[in-house]
Amino acid sequence: MTFHDRIYRSQALGKKPADLVLTHCRMVNVLSGEIEEDVTIAICGHEIVGIGKEYEGKQTIDVAGKYVYPSLIDAHIHLESTKLTIAEASRIMSRFGTGTVITDPHEIANVCGIEGIAYQMDSASDNGRMNVYFAIPSCVPALPDPQVETFGAHLGPSKLQLFKDHPWVVALGEMMNVPGVLMEDDKVLEKIRDFLVAGKTVDGHAPMLSGQALNACLYTGIDSDHESTSGEEALEKVRLGMDIMIREGSTERNLDAILPVVNAYNASCFMFASDDLDPSELMARGHINHLVSRAVKSGMSPVRALQLATIHPARHFHLYPRIGAIRPGAQADLVISEDLVEFIPTAVIHAGAFVYRDGRSLPAGRHVPRFLRPAMNVVLPNIEALAVQPKAGGKLHAIELVPGQILTREAVVEPTLVDGLVVADPQKDLAKTCVFERHHASGAFGIAFVRGFGMKRGAIGSSVGHDSHNIIVVGMNDDDMIRCARTIEAMKGGQVAVLGEKNEILPLPIAGLMSPDSAEEVVLAEARLDAFCAEVLGITLAHPMAALSFMSLPVVPNMRITDQGLFRVLPGAYPQKISLFG
Repeated sequence: MTFHDRIYRSQALGKKPADLVLTHCRMVNVLSGEIEEDVTIAICGHEIVGIGKEYEGKQTIDVAGKYVYPSLIDAHIHLESTKLTIAEASRIMSRFGTGTVITDPHEIANVCGIEGIAYQMDSASDNGRMNVYFAIPSCVPALPDPQVETFGAHLGPSKLQLFKDHPWVVALGEMMNVPGVLMEDDKVLEKIRDFLVAGKTVDGHAPMLSGQALNACLYTGIDSDHESTSGEEALEKVRLGMDIMIREGSTERNLDAILPVVNAYNASCFMFASDDLDPSELMARGHINHLVSRAVKSGMSPVRALQLATIHPARHFHLYPRIGAIRPGAQADLVISEDLVEFIPTAVIHAGAFVYRDGRSLPAGRHVPRFLRPAMNVVLPNIEALAVQPKAGGKLHAIELVPGQILTREAVVEPTLVDGLVVADPQKDLAKTCVFERHHASGAFGIAFVRGFGMKRGAIGSSVGHDSHNIIVVGMNDDDMIRCARTIEAMKGGQVAVLGEKNEILPLPIAGLMSPDSAEEVVLAEARLDAFCAEVLGITLAHPMAALSFMSLPVVPNMRITDQGLFRVLPGAYPQKISLFG
């Protein structure tokens, strides 16, 4: 909003009636830290023109003492991870009070490159329910080394420059190539420099990074992080000047660990983010309002919790004063709620118009068909190629999942042999896992073993495999694992659970990541899939598909599998390929 766009001065002065007036509000002022009683808020067009007690409106709504606070902001999310189109994701998120998301489209960019980013931007332009700002992916692929994994796309500095001045772009997305930063890779540093010169922030991705390596990242210009998994880690980063995104997604759950270190002195350095959120969890628990509620129930004041979800991320991304607070000249993005404990909206206003009211979402935006090329180009091996020969006297080095985290551990176990081959063993909670390259029909695949799924039989698979999104499969026998991969190929992408001829599927034909169906339909399909995993396959791990999707991410410690094999990943270092037997 520029000075010349401000056409409602007469309404701000009270000389003319506003378009919409909300009366008897208990307004949460995230600027002053107060809850103001009996406030009137005047709205014209998309913006707030005045706050006081004496405004008149063409339409007046008495909110009868309910709380009114700024719409909530998700500081870091990959909207593709909801498996929903932006139109559907915004419909669900807005009814929970979310008015803005900062999305990093690196999932679809890793599959489809610039075309994928443009697809998401085009979709965002017509959603009509929330502001969608973009952090342009810095690491497509996560690591530009084909010996680590085969990737679908590559975005170098020249391609990223196409986006740095776009008005919807607020940041360079999470810099996962920490080794490239520390080793002063020219192309990595060029990406960072270009966005800093353009006045954008640079998101970080620094799990377990500390000491001089962390200093070097901040010195380079990286100013935020969403990968802290402990209060101590978050505090070290805050002391050096990083803003911390407290993350609570479907697989990455860091809220309880970090909230205790937030206090009156450092609260401005924290904000909330979901990162990756399954649609079933989004529908069941809510969005950022869930994190705000959890913070309040943990002892944080409601106003401070709301600051972490509004003004703090708005200022971090240089979006204040347009959004982030209730003030004259700001976009009219407001939530009306009965209380400041559960933060369940009774009404939501976006850009001056109600998008949710009286328990239902109201019409908003427009439906425009989106087109994206198919993204499944895979050559699967013969089943005999999956056989694993033992090594005399060798212990098996396996991936071990960490509940509630995307971090993994290294497990060393005695291999189980059947007919002279190393096999999965449910008694040891040991499953077999494969990643099949799906972008260039190379036929490449990697094999490893994993603990933590609690799988008894069958197999599960997905074309969602961060970040290169090759096909990843976990199973108890090779036949079902190959069936999984073939089913995913036939669906043009998706998730599947298999036991012999029985299966349950969730097709994701948009880049192998998203469904064109409604959120309700996707959630029902997820529920059937989860039930099959638990009841038929005996899986005890909650959210097995979410856990599966992160096992192939080679920039997060400690053990990962890609189509090139098994890798050990240490903080700040390039992945090291290792043998299954160490």
